[in-house]
Amino acid sequence: MNLSWIDWTIVFVAVIGIRAVSWSTRSLMRGVADFLSANRLAGRYLLTISGEVGGFGVISMVAGFQAFTSAGFPNYWWGLMSAPLGIIFVMTGWVYYRLRETRALTVAQFFEMRYSRRFRILAGTLCWLSGIINFGIFPAVAARFLIYFCGLPDTFPLLGLHIATYPVILAVDLGLALFFVNAGGQVSVMITECAQGIVASFAFFAIAVAVIVMIPWHTEVAALQLAPANASMLNPFHTSEIKDFNVWFYLIGIFISVYGFQSWLGTQGFMTSARTPHEQRMGQIIRVWRSAPQDLMRMALPLAAFTALNSAQYAPQMAAVHETISHISNKAVQNEMLVPVALAHILPVGIKGLLVMVAVFLSLTCHDTYMHSWGSIFVQDIVLPIRQKAFTPQEHITWLRWSIFGVALFSFFFSLLYVESDKIFFFQAITGTIWLGGAGAVMIGGLYSRFGTTAGAYCAMVSGAVLGIAGLVIPKMWEARHTDPFPINGQWLMLIASLISIALYVGVSVATGGAKRPFNLEKMLHRGAYSDDPQPVEAKTALRGRWLEMLGVGKEFTKSDTALAMLLTVWTLGWWLVFLVVCAMHFFFNAIPDSFWPAYWRVNLLILAAVSVPSLIWFTVGGVLDMRALLTALKTAVRNPLDDGRVIHETDDRLDPEPVREPVIQ
Repeated sequence: MNLSWIDWTIVFVAVIGIRAVSWSTRSLMRGVADFLSANRLAGRYLLTISGEVGGFGVISMVAGFQAFTSAGFPNYWWGLMSAPLGIIFVMTGWVYYRLRETRALTVAQFFEMRYSRRFRILAGTLCWLSGIINFGIFPAVAARFLIYFCGLPDTFPLLGLHIATYPVILAVDLGLALFFVNAGGQVSVMITECAQGIVASFAFFAIAVAVIVMIPWHTEVAALQLAPANASMLNPFHTSEIKDFNVWFYLIGIFISVYGFQSWLGTQGFMTSARTPHEQRMGQIIRVWRSAPQDLMRMALPLAAFTALNSAQYAPQMAAVHETISHISNKAVQNEMLVPVALAHILPVGIKGLLVMVAVFLSLTCHDTYMHSWGSIFVQDIVLPIRQKAFTPQEHITWLRWSIFGVALFSFFFSLLYVESDKIFFFQAITGTIWLGGAGAVMIGGLYSRFGTTAGAYCAMVSGAVLGIAGLVIPKMWEARHTDPFPINGQWLMLIASLISIALYVGVSVATGGAKRPFNLEKMLHRGAYSDDPQPVEAKTALRGRWLEMLGVGKEFTKSDTALAMLLTVWTLGWWLVFLVVCAMHFFFNAIPDSFWPAYWRVNLLILAAVSVPSLIWFTVGGVLDMRALLTALKTAVRNPLDDGRVIHETDDRLDPEPVREPVIQ
C-alpha cells in the first residue's frame, strides 16, 4: 500500500466525525419540503459551501487532471474569456432568481406551471434518464482513484475467498452516501456537506502549499517547456496542435454556460433551498472567493504530477508509475489514473492522508447530492404527476428513499459494467445533451418569454434528446468500423443540439399562436398583483442609481451586500481586463514573449494562495453560523403538508390550507 498508518488515521477519524454530524440531523427532517429543499431555510454560506463540494466530486478533480495534462495552463487562460458572464449571471439573477420566485421544488414542477403536466412527465423522464447515465461513471472514477492512489490490491482474502476490491469500494462508497442522504434528505445533505466542505478547504490549502513548496518552480517550468512548439503548456497563443481542450472548447463552453445555466439538475436541491431569492443570489456572489483554496489545489496537483512524469530527477519513481499504469487494460482508464498514481509516488506522509480524506469527502458529497437529485426527480416529476393523487407525507418520503436507493443500485452496476472510451468531459457532454440540448431553450423561454408554447417546448426537448442519444450510439458504431475516433466530440454535439432546439422552440411557439395568447408570467412568479410575500424587502423594488441598476443591485441589498457585489465586479472585470490587454498586445503588436508566461502563472498561483487565507476564515465562520441557523429554524418551522411538489390548480379547494405541524418522519 502507498499510505502509512498516519494517513489512514486521518481518513478514518474524518469519516467517523462526518457520520456523526449526519446522524445528528435526522430528527429535524419532518416533511417532504424538508427532504427535498431543507424547507427553503438555507442561508448564503450554507448554500455556497455545501453546493460547491456537492457539485465537485472526485470525477471533477480527475477530469481537471486530464485537461491539464492535455493542454496545461492555457486551459485557465481561455476560461477568462467568459469572466464577465459570472457578473451578469449573479447580478441579474439569470434563471435562478426567477426559478426561485416560482417556489417550485423541482425544475420540472416549474415546467408543469409553465407548460403542462404531460410535458412535466416527459421532461422529468429525459432529465432522469440523462442524469443517471451521466452519474453512472462517478462512482467508478472515485473507486479507481482510491484503489490506485492508495495502492490497494485487486483482491483481498475473506473467509477463504478472494474478494474483488473494486466492487467492494463501489458498494462502500455508495452505501455511505446513501446513508447520508436518506438520514435526513436535503437537511442532512446540506449540513453534512457544509461540515465536510469547511474541513476540506483547509485540506485543499495544505495540500497545495505542500506541493508548491516541495517542487521548485523552475523545475515545473522546465517540464512544461518540453511540450511541442504548437502545443505549448504555458503560452495559450501557441496551441494550434492541441486537439481537445483548445480555444474552440472554451468558446462553445461560453455559449453553453449561458444557454444551459442552472439547467443541469445534478445539484437541484441547492437551487430550491434558499431562504429567499436574494440569499440565493448572494450565495452566487460570494462563491468566487470560497472556491479559491479548491482552485489552488486543482492547479497545483496536476502541475506537480506532470512535472514528475516529465523530469529526469523523478525517473525512478515514475518507472513504478508506468509499471502500475501498464497493468490497466483500458486506455481511457490509463489516462484517468496517470496523475493519481504519479501523486501517490511523490506526496509525503500526511499529505497523502489529507488527499485521500478529500477524495472520500468529495466522493460522498457529490454522490449523495446527485443521488438525491435524480432520485427526487423520478418521484417528483414522473411518479407524482402520473399518479396525480397525493401521497401521505410518510408514503412520499418512503418513495423518495427507495427511488434514491434505485439510483445508487443503477450507478453501482453501470460503474461495474460500462467500458469507458473517452475523456470524462466529453462523456459528460454527450450524456448531458440528452437533457441539456432542449432544456436550456425550455427553461429560458419559460422564465423570460410570454410567447413560448407547450408545442414549442415539446419539439425543443425531443430534438435535444434524440441528438443526445445519437451521440452515445453513433460514435460506438463509427469506432467499430474505423480506426480513427468519431470526428464530432461531445462539446460540438451539445452546441448543435442546442441551436436546433432554440430554433424549434421559437419557430413552433410562434407558429402555434404563442404571440397571440401570451402567458401570465407575473402570476407564475408571484409578482405585482399576485404577490403574497409577507416580506416586502424581497419584492422587486426600484433600483438605486443607474450604475447600481446595471448590476442588478436593488433595495434588498444591505450595505455589506452591495460592497460584496462591487468587490465581485472589480475582481472579475480586473481579470477580464488582463485577458483583453494581453490578447491585444499579442494580436496587434506581437509584444508578449514566451518568457512572460512562466511569471504570469506563478503570480496567478500566489494570488490564489493569498486569497485562500482570508477565505478560509470568512467561510468557516459564516458556514458554522448558517448551519446553526438552519438547525434552529427547522426546530420551530411550520410545515405545510401540501408543499410536496404538486401543482395545485385554482380549481382545487385545498389551494390555501391551514399550515399544520408535521410529525417527525423517520
